[in-house]
Amino acid sequence: MVSKNKKTDIMISVIITVVVSALTIIGLYCHEPWFDEAQAYLLARDSSWHDVLMYWTHYEGHPPMWHILLKCAASLGLSFEAAIKSVNFIFVEAVVLLIQFRSPFSRAAKAVIPFSFFLLYQYSVISRPYMMLTCSCLLAAMCYKERHEKPLRYCLALIFMCVVHSYSIAFAGGIVVADMVGEAIRERSIKKMCTGIISNKKLLVCYVMLFAAAMTMIADIMPHSDTFAAKQTVNPNYHSLPVCYLFSWLLIPSENLFTSFSSELMYMRQEVNPIGEVIAAGAISLLIWAALFVICKKRRMVAELFIPYAFIAVLTSLHIMPHHFGIFFMYMLFILWTASDKEQIKISEFTELAEKAGMSASFAKKIIIGAAAAFSVINIYWDSLSFYREIKLPYDPAPAIAEWIKDKGLEEKKILTTWSKSDIYMVNASSVAANAYFDRSIFYNLNYDLAFISHKVADEAEKAEVLEKWRSEGAPYIMVCDGPQETGFICDELGLQDDYLAVAYVGKGRRIFKDKCDTYNVYVMCTRDAYKEIYGKEYEVSTY
Repeated sequence: MVSKNKKTDIMISVIITVVVSALTIIGLYCHEPWFDEAQAYLLARDSSWHDVLMYWTHYEGHPPMWHILLKCAASLGLSFEAAIKSVNFIFVEAVVLLIQFRSPFSRAAKAVIPFSFFLLYQYSVISRPYMMLTCSCLLAAMCYKERHEKPLRYCLALIFMCVVHSYSIAFAGGIVVADMVGEAIRERSIKKMCTGIISNKKLLVCYVMLFAAAMTMIADIMPHSDTFAAKQTVNPNYHSLPVCYLFSWLLIPSENLFTSFSSELMYMRQEVNPIGEVIAAGAISLLIWAALFVICKKRRMVAELFIPYAFIAVLTSLHIMPHHFGIFFMYMLFILWTASDKEQIKISEFTELAEKAGMSASFAKKIIIGAAAAFSVINIYWDSLSFYREIKLPYDPAPAIAEWIKDKGLEEKKILTTWSKSDIYMVNASSVAANAYFDRSIFYNLNYDLAFISHKVADEAEKAEVLEKWRSEGAPYIMVCDGPQETGFICDELGLQDDYLAVAYVGKGRRIFKDKCDTYNVYVMCTRDAYKEIYGKEYEVSTY
């Protein structure tokens, strides 16, 4: 009977792996990469190994592992989309296989987790380092149980976390600190905890290695004085850091599992939600924390529950957008994995507690099953909408713009991309994404003649010098911008006559996130004469 159940379990895992893989391939095939995906690829493709490892990290704000992998893929001759999608797919498969065949989760949990929104769509279809980050967290969880007996593989997993993302440097540090604090609490002695580490020479050496790796990564990503992120001033209309820290605990958990209040186009510090949404998210998040607390308290893991996330929340309070919210899901998988390794999680843990509080066990069980069902239904609903829109709608207009430029034979024409009034180097995002479909930058005014955004901030002297350089190029043939109204500002800056009134092409984008779909357009503007050359007819203003 045991053998039969094991075979059934393996068969279900294989089916889930195949289904998730097939859905991911469909999503990747239909997905039009956006700025973030192109920025990483272009930086990796066009930069030297030295700059990938030690220079651009100070401006990107993240360790170089994702760029290293993309540079390897580009060096093998893979095209933009083939490079980013194939590398990401490798980690999608790794994560699914780890969950299905190595995790201690129940059969039901193994069936549900891969279909969560962040795993199935957000981090599988959109090729960024977050699936690699998820993989590193699961590897760390897998090695955690035997960390004292096999410290090398445990610390290598944590080092892997450190080289993937800035969030995971904090996460890895929090895991180690929580382990030490938890051990001191269990031993009721800081001295015994320290003695235990010192006496385990292999673990001590590995911790020194981990600390050195973490410090190296922190030094590698420390922003320079001219880094865009370091130059940002505090907007009085944004939430304060303490408020954002509180949101990290009382908004992000709910937004991972049940609610969809946040807009993908806004940083968390910018969000102003209706009070009802704030209360609902806070209440649901507290229930999630309560459930995790019940699980961890029984296993004497309270320090391990709260300390790592306290570290992560420091960074999320500084910088986070909704597509980053999945860091909580990764953290939760780590906690549930390590807790399950100690003792299998059972519904009875909650029903017994409910009985002590005067609630019937059967009613408590129904609530738990209902919550799990709600999570599954909500996430599958988000997945279904996201995949449907991914198939039917363009995620970003960049591929279509690049194809239009090639089709019209405009690659050798003078093409200008518009920039922000506050930062001359912060150009139209889809222009950068379009560059990924060419072997060089097709725009003559990108910062430092790069194909990607440098994230540097120019001082007034440099700005004047750069504008003079662009003026010397003469009038552009076409402009790529977020709206026709931008041409006036650009022409004023460059001393051009503002006659770029003809809309040569409109690229449409749909930012897909859960049940939301934000629309934005990118315009290719030109003069009437240029329009006639491109299309062989006079430009006519659209009437509605």
